Amino acid sequence: MANKDLIQGIKAKRTESFTFTIALLAFQIFMVVLYAVWVRYSNDDDRKNDPENPSSLENPVQEDVDNVYGYFRDINIMIFFGFGFLMTFLRRYGYSALGYTFVISAMVCQWSILLYGFFETVHHADKNDEYFSSNFQFTLYSMLNGLFCAGAVMISYGAILGRVTPTQMLALGIIEPMFYFLNLFIGDMVLKAVDVGGGMYIHTFGCYFGLTVAWFLTNRKTKECPDNTASYNGDLFAMAGTLFLWMMWPSFNAAIAPEGDPQFRALANTFISLTSSTMATFIVSRLLGHYGYKLDMVHVQNSSLAGGVIQGVLAHMNISPAIAITMGFIAGTISVLGYVFLTPLLQKRLNIQDTCGIHNLHGMPGFLGSIAAIIACARGINNKYLYGDDYDAIFRAGDDQARANAAATFISVGLAIVGGLITGFILKLIGRIGQLKTEEYYQDSAFWHVPSDYPKDIESGTAPVGDEENGAVELDIKKADLNELKKKGSSRAYRREIIRLLETLVLSEGLARKYDSSESDQDSDGSDSDDDESNSRKNRRGHHHSKRSHHKNNNNNNRKDEVIPEKKEQEIKIPDSSN
Repeated sequence: MANKDLIQGIKAKRTESFTFTIALLAFQIFMVVLYAVWVRYSNDDDRKNDPENPSSLENPVQEDVDNVYGYFRDINIMIFFGFGFLMTFLRRYGYSALGYTFVISAMVCQWSILLYGFFETVHHADKNDEYFSSNFQFTLYSMLNGLFCAGAVMISYGAILGRVTPTQMLALGIIEPMFYFLNLFIGDMVLKAVDVGGGMYIHTFGCYFGLTVAWFLTNRKTKECPDNTASYNGDLFAMAGTLFLWMMWPSFNAAIAPEGDPQFRALANTFISLTSSTMATFIVSRLLGHYGYKLDMVHVQNSSLAGGVIQGVLAHMNISPAIAITMGFIAGTISVLGYVFLTPLLQKRLNIQDTCGIHNLHGMPGFLGSIAAIIACARGINNKYLYGDDYDAIFRAGDDQARANAAATFISVGLAIVGGLITGFILKLIGRIGQLKTEEYYQDSAFWHVPSDYPKDIESGTAPVGDEENGAVELDIKKADLNELKKKGSSRAYRREIIRLLETLVLSEGLARKYDSSESDQDSDGSDSDDDESNSRKNRRGHHHSKRSHHKNNNNNNRKDEVIPEKKEQEIKIPDSSN
């Protein structure tokens, strides 16, 4: 039975691998064709003759490189390093967290540049009553928008981390950007809503899109899976991602802000808000942590970043540093409260399993920041002297700015839910290809070739061994029925493979036992060489046994707790490969 299930699992994964490979290759060919037909580099002449934003600079392209590339570099680090490492907290899912973030973000960037160009061209043609342009100018700002969209997709990925196949992730990376740029087209290009750091378009939209998709992919098996837990080393790597995100977040919010005072305010407000949310995280986590006094690493990794999220919409506005600090503290507080109370409630009542807690880091702070921006817009409209010459650059909708932002906020949430429903349904259908088994959730070994020191299974204590066919095969030596496997193994090559796996397991376990035995022998020799010191230690512990009986008891305890390698090898009869 075990042999049959193993073969069926390998066939299913090969089918999924073929589907993923062909789909990604076809997508790349499609990108090459579209880029060749439609995309052109931006140049100085085009920038000077742009009817909407004519440049008076001698070298406008070089000016963009000097002013924008630093922000582009920082956001690149956030997307590919920060988000990737932030998701490595799961004990057996580090390869997938980093690998899928890497490849899907790269794919989304290519796709997003084209989508941004399409909607920008449509808006430009509609505004000037022109026909659709035959080419699209490829600039640093279009690449920035590609990274922003990748950020929204990675936020959504955080909700379903550990519960999707590579093909499902590929589908998410293709479908979500279409809804993302439709929302951006409505809110930014049509309504002209203020959102300098993506509080609405990236964080709020990406969060509720991901939660809706997670509703389709949550079931009893995923909720009860024991591997949905963090590890010590995984938390350290995730903390590295947090620190990089924390340091780069001011660039994220200030990248597309108008130059001058607005851009400086975006940097300053974001930074001071991040410091405040960090302090709030430590305060509230300490009060509500385990036993009422222990800090929780989940809170520190995520809630400390909430100050950057809540500033996303209005970071460049003149709200005063005190307000920025207050907003950061509120964001950090509600984020920790969300992890403690709201996340379990969502899972229990709404059947939405949020693996990374994106609702606490991105959803609630992003929505609160959007509401705060509506208030700030109303205040700015009534106090235009606060902005001087920058007023028109910030409030593009004029006196209707507050209403425009209110409409864009709820459109973002609504479109995210609608898009998530469509995408979740499609992903659930795609999940039948190479469907994950119960024991494969939150595990790299389902789709990755893993090394021999891959973390052991929590429940059975078995360790998967790298295999050429399926990445890893988990075998429990004590329960393996080799006679049954021998009967069902029709080919000599299969028997050799079983022998290789078993020999590897026996050898690794035997070496571990031998190492432990050598350490105990060294301890025993050291105790025999100094009888007085040994006796004094025994007297202090209250033991009055002789050394001989003490040694005998140790051996008996070892027999109870561990299986002796020699005995283990006698229990396992390796079939002869020549038969």
